[in-house]
Amino acid sequence: MSSEREFPLELLKATKEHRLNYYDEYTMAHPFLDRAFEDLKPLVRHCGETRLIFIVGPTGVGKTKLRKLTEKWIFEELWESIRNNMGHLAVASVEAVLQKSGLFNAKDHLKRCLYALHEPEEFIKNKINYGVDGVYRTDDGKLAIKSRILETDLGWALEQALKHRHPQIFFIDEAHHMLAVASGRKLTDVPEAIKSLANRTEVLHGLLGTYELLTLHDIGDQLSRRSLYIHLPRYDAQFIEDREDWQSIVWNFQSQIPVLEEPDFVSHWEYLYERSLGCVGILKNWSRNAFADAMEDEAKTVTLKHLERRALSIGQCRNILKKIKEGEKRYTEIEGEAEKLRAELELGIKPISRTQKISQSHSESNQTTNQKPKSKQAVGQRKAKRDSVGMDRNAG
Repeated sequence: MSSEREFPLELLKATKEHRLNYYDEYTMAHPFLDRAFEDLKPLVRHCGETRLIFIVGPTGVGKTKLRKLTEKWIFEELWESIRNNMGHLAVASVEAVLQKSGLFNAKDHLKRCLYALHEPEEFIKNKINYGVDGVYRTDDGKLAIKSRILETDLGWALEQALKHRHPQIFFIDEAHHMLAVASGRKLTDVPEAIKSLANRTEVLHGLLGTYELLTLHDIGDQLSRRSLYIHLPRYDAQFIEDREDWQSIVWNFQSQIPVLEEPDFVSHWEYLYERSLGCVGILKNWSRNAFADAMEDEAKTVTLKHLERRALSIGQCRNILKKIKEGEKRYTEIEGEAEKLRAELELGIKPISRTQKISQSHSESNQTTNQKPKSKQAVGQRKAKRDSVGMDRNAG
């Protein structure tokens, strides 16, 4: 056993649960996560008039890790400067949940948002006035919401809660679930309502989801054009840099698993890439489950057999990859629209003076006026003239 292990050695004597919790909590910095985090931080500090941020990427790429990393940073870096307002929450988050029917329920979501903003005990002197009868506090200080409350009343209560607590950012994880709406409701209803709510309360909202969120770019013009996008991509094996980064990520994970003998994941990096599709989140969850199996087997290390037992099937991988590639293509198209915009704004050509442009326009106009169109005569058609009437005097 090497003495240079990346985890505290006392973990080797800890319980299985403790060791598993350590690996669960381990968050590894890697290039794409770092870039997305650095892009997000200045927006959280000073969002300006931007109130909506879409954080998109494949399933299992680490968007939730990005959220947790940002929440930790807000508490550590920004909380001291904003805690003077004792009714203020540093950050809040909620997950958009699908019902058993497979559809998103806006009313249920509003309730979850209110619970996410519910004041802790230290805010007892800074209670929220929700402004509706259906939302209130019980005698023991717990939040209560009447079952038959109207959706409009819930929306009003949430607006008051956001204004009162005013978190630095309000995260909605798994936000693509909001697009699974029932018939009779427009796809953009809920996202447009969130945009409006963010504007009225002046609270920055971060929507984290898969590439399905890009659907709003096509059908929700006001929504998409008044928002910002942050992309958290997977590692793409066609690029040398991505392969090198992936191997480094694989090594980091193997070195953080508290087992007697360090696993050899690096030798199998292609297999690990194949069954996680280059998504760090999928790799982390997969290796975590394999680690749990290894402890149950009382093995000294996590072997290839443990990994194979917990790997996604080929069919699952192909289905996920199909969705990923469709999303990547759409995101590339959206990014490419910047060049189209430059061309339409004529930024890619040599500029001329306004006088020169006016002179050219007059010249083209005069040239068009002076060019009289030539008459065209159909073949075999006589020219128009008056024909003789009556008999010819010399006729015989």
